[in-house]
Amino acid sequence: MRYAMPNFPSDFEIPDDWLADTGAAGFVPTTTAYRSSSDAILVPLVDIEPPHRVLTIAKDWRGFDRIRLMSVLKGIVTGADIEPVPLLELPVFEFAPNTYRFRVRNGFHRFYASIVAGFECLAAVIV
Repeated sequence: MRYAMPNFPSDFEIPDDWLADTGAAGFVPTTTAYRSSSDAILVPLVDIEPPHRVLTIAKDWRGFDRIRLMSVLKGIVTGADIEPVPLLELPVFEFAPNTYRFRVRNGFHRFYASIVAGFECLAAVIV
């Protein structure tokens, strides 16, 4: 299935069997982000620079590691606590404003799984 990127003119695809195996096919969120620790803040996905996927790196599907992505999706579907994503706040320049306020430091699969799940925000900590 294909998913549109928030605030970015592109999309990405996740194999249908991965979605079916995790129970994410047809998942409808009841919150704005996945369940996480109490120190996590909710950051709108539109404010986060999409992490770059390197399609040439040997992964299971177009830059995604099947086991890692499926683990996050299963956690989302079951309502498990998932670690917040560390984000770096980007500098603000008057002469060249950034489109995004934050950059993912470590959490590639959690970022993309949040889009797949239909969340508006990402559970994060600012580093």
